[in-house]
Amino acid sequence: MGNGASRAVWDKFKYSSLYKEAQKAGRLDANLVQLFADFKTRDFEYILRLLSQTSKVNGIINIKEKKSLLLYQNLQEALIETIRSIHPEAEQVRSLLLPMAKFMKRFDTVLNLNYDLLVYWAMLEAKNHFGQWFKDGFIDEGRFDNNYEYLWEPYDDADGATLVFYPHGSLILATDSYGGEIKLSKTGDQYLLKTILGIWKEQDNIPLFISEGAATKKLQAIRRSNYLKTVYDREVNKVCESLVVYGWKFGDQDEHILKGIIKGGVERIAVSVHMVSNDPQTYCEYVNHKVRTMENTLRKKPESKIYYYDSDSDKVWTN
Repeated sequence: MGNGASRAVWDKFKYSSLYKEAQKAGRLDANLVQLFADFKTRDFEYILRLLSQTSKVNGIINIKEKKSLLLYQNLQEALIETIRSIHPEAEQVRSLLLPMAKFMKRFDTVLNLNYDLLVYWAMLEAKNHFGQWFKDGFIDEGRFDNNYEYLWEPYDDADGATLVFYPHGSLILATDSYGGEIKLSKTGDQYLLKTILGIWKEQDNIPLFISEGAATKKLQAIRRSNYLKTVYDREVNKVCESLVVYGWKFGDQDEHILKGIIKGGVERIAVSVHMVSNDPQTYCEYVNHKVRTMENTLRKKPESKIYYYDSDSDKVWTN
């Protein structure tokens, strides 16, 4: 699932950059802008972690300074407010959650490249209709079980199972003050975005997601995280013989995901195509771009077959 899947649900996800949105709204002061520039990144999680560690280390070795903590708090607030300005509440998209869940439950595994909560909400909605069908590997006290294979076995009142993974992290995931990676616990209304944003702030958690950056930067961030590295090595790199792609444009920034997929045994790929223009020529150029991208990537696996389907097809995603 790529960004097009989120945009099909909520149009505000069409923004080009979370960093640019925060900067445009005046939420990043000169010091924060300089930090992003000096470290050559647009990754909020990375800068937040650096500031948090700096503040803690300085406290331990008795260096009296408040600036790193203040910058951490300012960046945390900027991220929260920026996400709040573009992300819907569950009630605003609830009518689309069940169709999304019905589409996803056809598959053994879902790899969601988006950091937003739409897939998570669809999983929760599905519980009322299919039982505990969807699982994500986070079990006791929100900790990820590296030996998650047993979760593909149905249990309770479900007669099947789909495992969902977040190769770029998610708003529902965070790094706690001890460096552990957790799925945020449900408090109050489990659907509310503000509940999750509040937990970040109150419990001093750093959100675990990669919102943007070049493929090499994203891969570096993946290697720093036990969860992301596990998902990349064991799920992205070992995609089974059949793969369906929805809403993913194969941009250069996700080259690492494409390369990972090709390492697996994929033989058939179905790729969604969205009518970006009423002009047939523009539409054909768009399709040809996807064809070239896929075929160039698969050139080492000439036996692989690529199929294309209309993203607005009946019973696909929100349709």
